[in-house]
Amino acid sequence: MTDQTAGDVLNTGLGSLAKDPKATEDFSKEAEEVMAKATSMHKAGRTEEAVEEILAVEKKARQASDGISCSKLVRGIVNIYHDSTPPNWAKINEFTVLLTKKRGQLKVAITDLVHLCTSWIEGLEKATKLELINTLMAVTDGKIFVEVEKARLTKTLADIKEQDGDLEEATNLIQEVQVETFTAMERREKAEYILNQMRLVLLKKDYVRTQIISKKINPKLLEADDFQDLKVQYYQFMIKYYIHEEQPLDVAKCYSKIYDTKITQEDEAKWKDVLTAHTIFLLLAPFDNEQKDLMHKLDTIEAKKMEKVPSFQKLVKDFLRVEIIQWPLSYEKEIVNHPVFKESPHEGGEARWKLLKKRVVQHNINTISGYYNRIKTKRMAELLSITEKEAEAELSELVCAKFLAAKIDRPAGIIKFGRKLEPVDRLNDWSSSIGKMLDLVENSCHLIQKEQMVHAARAKIKAKK
Repeated sequence: MTDQTAGDVLNTGLGSLAKDPKATEDFSKEAEEVMAKATSMHKAGRTEEAVEEILAVEKKARQASDGISCSKLVRGIVNIYHDSTPPNWAKINEFTVLLTKKRGQLKVAITDLVHLCTSWIEGLEKATKLELINTLMAVTDGKIFVEVEKARLTKTLADIKEQDGDLEEATNLIQEVQVETFTAMERREKAEYILNQMRLVLLKKDYVRTQIISKKINPKLLEADDFQDLKVQYYQFMIKYYIHEEQPLDVAKCYSKIYDTKITQEDEAKWKDVLTAHTIFLLLAPFDNEQKDLMHKLDTIEAKKMEKVPSFQKLVKDFLRVEIIQWPLSYEKEIVNHPVFKESPHEGGEARWKLLKKRVVQHNINTISGYYNRIKTKRMAELLSITEKEAEAELSELVCAKFLAAKIDRPAGIIKFGRKLEPVDRLNDWSSSIGKMLDLVENSCHLIQKEQMVHAARAKIKAKK
């Protein structure tokens, strides 16, 4: 680490929190001299004496708030132990804690020392690595000017715990880190950190915390061109969450977001998988206006792309038509073999296939309600190719969801579609009908009068001739 690093620390966006008092004296020359002397002493085997020499000058630089010199000296001490053969990690850990705890220690010195020690972590043996990480975690704890470094160390430690199979500990370590509040961390690094938190809590199947963490990412941020890979990753995590929460419409919207990314559109195999998954989950969603609008979008705006997956295009068209869909589907083989209806990558494929059959039945009931005011339960069951009990259950679910209005007369075995009008509604209908009738009478009188005037004019013309 160079001396320039110490000065750059002051421009991290933390304002006065990362700034040290203005230097009252310059110890750069003394620092250079003592470091050169200490290096010679260390090579001669007088390491402890060399460190004592450096500490004496470090104290003066610290008291004079000379951040650059102080940083060079504290890093020089740990570098001496690191340059030993083999590196003396016990002393490195000891002096890392000791130097950062000295009274009035400068923030620049602490930050640079943490950066230096962090650069050594990669490639160390596991035991040594863990000891150094724990030392640095203790040093950075509670210091806002090294919060980014603390977050990175936490991630490194969590990765080690995950590799060891301790998912619980890895998740507990990383899930509470509030990187979204860090002003010194870049946007992409923040997003990657939060996505890693989501990944771990999902592995732990903590869906409540998944939903909480997901709110830390602003979806608008993911629309940037350089965030497209993170956008795909984010919505893949949200798909897992919404599948667990049994919200197929939200799953369909997530697939739609992935489908709209450039990296998906550039690969035909990818967009076909995503588009078909979007289609299936859209059809699995409960019937409402939003779901219908999205289906129309598939049938119109995405018509050309849907032509390349004909079975799924036909399925969408069948749901949009006011006609009964025959079950089993004539093109069922291609639909049922889709990964959505398998146990991988998402559990519950068989349940989703049953739900699709349920949506087909509900679509057929809605179609029947458009053609019949009254129908026998037995006849409706025949049209739906299910038992009378199943037909009643599906109809009851649609009525409870207020998707359609119907009443079942079980003793008579008759179903009546349509909502019973209240007295106020009847009066409004009667008033509307009377109004329409009077408008028709008025228009008729106007037309009759017009014809009479035309005939009278023609009669006058003939009389003159």
